[in-house]
Amino acid sequence: MENGLFGRSLITLLPALKLFRSSAVIGLVVLATACSSLVGDTPTETGSVPQTVPATETEESDCEPGKPGTGPVDTGSVATNALFLSGELFVCADDVVVVAEDDVNEVAAAAQLAAALEAPLLFPHPRVAAEVGRLKPNRVHLIGGVTVTIPPSAETSSHDIPAALGETQAALGVSRSTPLPTRPDSSTIVETITAIEDGNRVASPSVPDTPTTAPPTSTIDVAEVVKGLSQEAASTHVWVVDGRDPVTVLLASAVGRSVDARVVAIDGADVLAHPSVGKVISEVGPGELRFVGPKPDAGDWQLNLLANGTQLPGGGFYILPSDQPRRYVAFYGHPETTALGALGEQGPEATLERMEPFLSAYTGDGAQTIPTFEMIASVASAGPTEDGDYSFEWPTSTFEAWIETARENDAYVILDLQPGREDFLSQAMFYQDLLELPFVGLALDPEWRLAPDQVHLEQVGRVEASEVNEVIQWLADLVRDNGLPQKLLIVHQFRTAMIQNREVLEQRPELQLVIQMDGDGTEAQKDNTWQTLQQGAEDAFWSWGWKNFFDEDEPGPPTPESTMSKVPSPVYVSYQ
Repeated sequence: MENGLFGRSLITLLPALKLFRSSAVIGLVVLATACSSLVGDTPTETGSVPQTVPATETEESDCEPGKPGTGPVDTGSVATNALFLSGELFVCADDVVVVAEDDVNEVAAAAQLAAALEAPLLFPHPRVAAEVGRLKPNRVHLIGGVTVTIPPSAETSSHDIPAALGETQAALGVSRSTPLPTRPDSSTIVETITAIEDGNRVASPSVPDTPTTAPPTSTIDVAEVVKGLSQEAASTHVWVVDGRDPVTVLLASAVGRSVDARVVAIDGADVLAHPSVGKVISEVGPGELRFVGPKPDAGDWQLNLLANGTQLPGGGFYILPSDQPRRYVAFYGHPETTALGALGEQGPEATLERMEPFLSAYTGDGAQTIPTFEMIASVASAGPTEDGDYSFEWPTSTFEAWIETARENDAYVILDLQPGREDFLSQAMFYQDLLELPFVGLALDPEWRLAPDQVHLEQVGRVEASEVNEVIQWLADLVRDNGLPQKLLIVHQFRTAMIQNREVLEQRPELQLVIQMDGDGTEAQKDNTWQTLQQGAEDAFWSWGWKNFFDEDEPGPPTPESTMSKVPSPVYVSYQ
């Protein structure tokens, strides 16, 4: 996928994502390969198991697997999902593997055997007998003492874990074995699936000398499973499964192997938590991506963004990722003048060079630092402008060189608005093309927001929270509709009255709101402002920013070490 100057337009929702909204089961892909006549009943209840189409009678059967589907597979349980995939992908099968789903080690062994034999993997269900009858296998492998009703025409054999793995090794023609722990953990899932994909070994759980209760899945670290399965895709077909459901992950890997589908896990509680998954998913086409198992706890924005794969400077989809402290360090000003801040005192490349010591200093507490250009896009005017709003909106061409430099150097950009008598939303919409870029955020400066009868420099401006909320909703919708990563929204403040009714500011997951302390003076004065602004906001959803002034602070700006020591430590620090 390519990124143009103004970013990606709204990506078309993948077929899987469109269908994800519906609980209806998609229709079966009818395969061209035929088997001999069926034995037993055929599943017909489409509400729980897909309807399979009786195959025509032929003299011979090659039992080749079908083609990988693209629609979601979520029929309500692991057992019904397994029946669905069997019905979709297999017209017939020489072998069928059946295992109970309550022991992850047994499922891991069964998954490897099914993958090696390119066979369906099934779990106990009232319709297993009908599905086995439809598949007309030569052999049914029962793993771990599972008991199910099987048509009498099928030969059955029971295997414990070592026997199942021995059958797998024989089918693959290999002798290598990767040991696994007795109690299943993330390595059980990752090593088993890696062994299935590589096809050159088995992953072998250690079997205790004495019987134990069924190992629980709560010992499996979802994050480790997600990370372990997020390597670069070796297949054009990717199946996405919630890592919180290890049995479905193993099922998808076992059955997907027959059609060369690669399994990638996500954390269904937070699908954007692991950026490496987005990179893998974004590299495959819409027709090669499907979701298997329960729908994750996410909306269209998260799923769209995951498939899009567009990430922020520094990596990831969130402005402030949970697994790595992050701080944005900015120079503030206007590109065309030295009078409005440090940013305009040199060009974009030179600005990055000048910022480098600050970027290094602000990592002292372990935070990752992101270089940031905070550019005044609309500049407050002492007199009425042509449109009478006391604010001059600079054309987007003014910022192109800075935008390109930021893109090339993994930097972030903030467009700062000083709207005069205009409202913030109208001015934000003027810069929509730039705000559609994934690395461009927005700052609102209420100091320069005038009432209809006011002029600049005669009073300090203010804004109602309701006006800020209009911007929040519009900007969040822009992020959502364009499949963009989370966007940074800053509101400047150095007096409590500057944001009226601040407590009713609204939260949207597409945005990270930061209230930035914008006062100058001595450090003691700034500390007093900092503490005053935080009164009554101890449990607020937003984060905090701090502003330093090279010239106005006395006797100079606080050091990075002192700035970082503020409580809470600011996540956004700018220099004017």
